[in-house]
Amino acid sequence: MTSSRTAILAEARTRTRTLDSAPDPHGRARAIYTDLVRIEGWSKGEEAKIIAFGRWLATRPPPGELKARCRTLLNQLD
Repeated sequence: MTSSRTAILAEARTRTRTLDSAPDPHGRARAIYTDLVRIEGWSKGEEAKIIAFGRWLATRPPPGELKARCRTLLNQLD
């Protein structure tokens, strides 16, 4: 795992922890997605999970579902 990937994942975890109290939880989740997409070197499976997350996020799910889904994705990317 590259240091930039490690740093992005750590930042994404921090953002996820505070997602419930964010003024714009959808915006914060989109920022997590955008950061993940920019990183190169994901496996095909990891890339597919990130893309699926982005598609799900585009449906504007209820804010209460964002944190759990972000955590699940980040755990799958470790």
